[in-house]
Formats: sequence, structure tokens, C-alpha cells
Amino acid sequence: SSQSYVAVNVKDGKEAWRLRWLTQYGVNAADPVVDGDRILLSSGYGKGAALFKLGVAPEEIWKSKALRTQMNGAVLYRGHLYGVDGDTTEKASLKCLDFATGAEKWKHAGFGSGGVIIAEGKLIAVSGAGELMIAPASPDGFKPTARTQVFGGKCWTAPVLADGRIYCRNARGEVVVVDGRRK
Repeated sequence: SSQSYVAVNVKDGKEAWRLRWLTQYGVNAADPVVDGDRILLSSGYGKGAALFKLGVAPEEIWKSKALRTQMNGAVLYRGHLYGVDGDTTEKASLKCLDFATGAEKWKHAGFGSGGVIIAEGKLIAVSGAGELMIAPASPDGFKPTARTQVFGGKCWTAPVLADGRIYCRNARGEVVVVDGRRK
């Protein structure tokens, strides 16, 4: 909701727990990241992120302003989070954080408010200005092995990978499909 994250018991429909999470404008657009008994909440508009250990009363493990995912959720891979930090401006950055501690591992400045997914150990990212980049998912840095400009203008939607094809969409609703299958 605009004020809390809530877990409901599927057997009886009763509330299992609630985490109050207030943001400017009441926006909690990015999906949480769940790993076992831990949940990461993150929002833009200056809010930041926090990792909680789940239970009857969830316990905060860490809180940080190093990851403020405004629209697209972060992705978790081998103990590290990869996501866009910042609001819908060109100042937003692609970042990697240690999931257990919240420590920032690297920052790719000027990424803009795009999105990132992960497949087969690779980050597939579309920048806020429409550049598609593929890089190994590594806490040692963001080092694209392939990149191409697929759009101009605003691209705020995370790419989608299906059957070896990467689907990218811009703010005007236009879609570009990049065939990544080996021939």
C-alpha cells in the first residue's frame, strides 16, 4: 500500500505482519526483494532501503539511503543487490550493494531511471536514455560486454527476457526486440 507492506496468511486471510513504510507522495512502486526469511524494501523520493528479518514482528537488519528504487525493483544475485538508485532524473545511478550489510560495492553514475534484470549471471540493463547494456553480475564493478542504443528519450521500464529475446519499452509505449539467441 502507500503506507505499509503487509503479509497475509493464505490459509485464513489474517494479517501475519505489517511493516510501516511511508514515502513522499505515498509511492511504493518497486517490488520488494525476498530471500528466505529476509525482505528488502526500497523506495525513491529520498526514502532509501531497509532489510528486515521476517517473523511475527519483523526486525530491521540495516537501513540505507544508498539504494532508492523509485520504479523498478532491484535484483538479487549471489548475495548482492543490483538496482537503480535515484528518482526519474539523469542523476540516477545503477548500483551494487551487499545484501547482508547494505554496503555499496559500486556505482555506475549517469545511468538514469532505467531498469535491470538478471539472467545466467548477466545483468541486462536499459538506461533511462535507452541504452541496452549486458554485463557480468559482479560486485567488482559494472563492465558491459555488449551495449547498443535502442531508444532515445525516456526509458523507465525494466527489460524483459523471453526465449532469448530482450524486449525494451520506452515511455511512449514503443517496443524494440533485440534477438540475443546464438545463431
